[in-house]
Amino acid sequence: MEEGSSFQRREEVEIAIVGGGLGGLALALALQERGITAHLYEKHHDLRSDTATAIGIGANGVKSLNGIRSGLSKVMEDAGTYASCLKLTLVNKKGEVRYREQTFEQGEYVSIGWKQAQLVLASYINKDLIHCSHRLVRFESSEAGVDAYFEVTDENTSSLEYIKVVRTKLLVGADGIWSVVRRTIVGDSPRYLHLVDWNAYVPNPGAKVFGGHGEHEIVLLFDEDGETRSWLVDAGKGFSLWILRKLDLSGDLAKTLKRSKGGLGIPGAKARALQQLDGLDGWDDIKAAIKATDETYIFERPIMDNLPIKRWSDSHRRVLLMGDAAHAQYVGPGQGARTAFEDAHQLSILLKEAFSSSEDNSIATAVKKVNFMEEMLSTSRHTFVKVYQCFSPLSSTSWFEELRIPRMIKMQEYAAESTALPALVPEWVSKLTMEEKQKRALECQQWVHSYPEKMLCDPDSTYWK
Repeated sequence: MEEGSSFQRREEVEIAIVGGGLGGLALALALQERGITAHLYEKHHDLRSDTATAIGIGANGVKSLNGIRSGLSKVMEDAGTYASCLKLTLVNKKGEVRYREQTFEQGEYVSIGWKQAQLVLASYINKDLIHCSHRLVRFESSEAGVDAYFEVTDENTSSLEYIKVVRTKLLVGADGIWSVVRRTIVGDSPRYLHLVDWNAYVPNPGAKVFGGHGEHEIVLLFDEDGETRSWLVDAGKGFSLWILRKLDLSGDLAKTLKRSKGGLGIPGAKARALQQLDGLDGWDDIKAAIKATDETYIFERPIMDNLPIKRWSDSHRRVLLMGDAAHAQYVGPGQGARTAFEDAHQLSILLKEAFSSSEDNSIATAVKKVNFMEEMLSTSRHTFVKVYQCFSPLSSTSWFEELRIPRMIKMQEYAAESTALPALVPEWVSKLTMEEKQKRALECQQWVHSYPEKMLCDPDSTYWK
């Protein structure tokens, strides 16, 4: 495209966010709350609402949301529901079950449809700052800023209308696990975790369409071999979420999917989901949920993650990853949305300081002191914690990656272990007794939920120092 072409339009913004998912919207809102104007660019013609799922917002998510905007977690709860308990059910080969229950205080854990959470966040953002039908195709970064090139399409015909060149001080890639921004600055691709999901977020008032869970309940069903897992969740406002997850060590199951990245309402998805339960006893509730669901509501997908990386920014510190683009993790522990909210909360605090600074390189500094991170990641955990404690992270604009990357590497690796794939479980973990594994899991939950006080580690724990 030649400079000055009538097919090219230009605009200048302070911060450009790529991706209108939960992370991008949360960051745009957090910055708006702090007086910083960030423009958000989404490739779809409207804010996407076809994930057919719901999210769980635990203690760290609740604190992050309230840090983004006071009272935001309560608004999420009102749009969804609070969870009172998690019921874990183990099914053995004979179809016999064992129960264990974890209870929550009201407001401690929120369940809400992904679409509803997206709409809540978007409702607070100046509509002039949200630009749909903008697909990022490339960007050029320098120490002075970034030129981001977007294809702008007609919302009715999807035909290309023009190229928009956005000049910005900082480009934030919040464009999900298949991030264009990450592919450009890192060059890798998501990893298949040998699991396939079917899920649906469906109207189920009073659990009359299908049962399996009570009001404010989350029910997790899994077999002793780790081959099959299911969730039945009260997502509030008369909606339920069901999930069926199947182990696919050979990769043959993934090959039967009609779309490699998955999608909503794919023909045959319902039959493929039910086929996974053929001959299994003790799974009547999830079978009933699938049978009662119209296929157009069912989302089918292979489960992927992104490998942990030690850097989320480009060489000029003017392009930055966050959310799934930076640290997509196995969905089992349920931390995807919560850690995206953590990212938005922390980055907005640091960028507020950067925009208040008179230093020319304050934004780049807010992104990262790369030499510090590379040095610390090469040292022992003890040394890292000792050095970190000498600094006050919220008094500097240099801490986003220092604060987030060590935490997310630990969480990504632990999430990958939760798949139970032998190649992803460290040898020392596999040698732990069941009691030690349970202690480690509890300590992980306590550490994660202690956000933001113990961001990097829990020095009082055994396994998460």
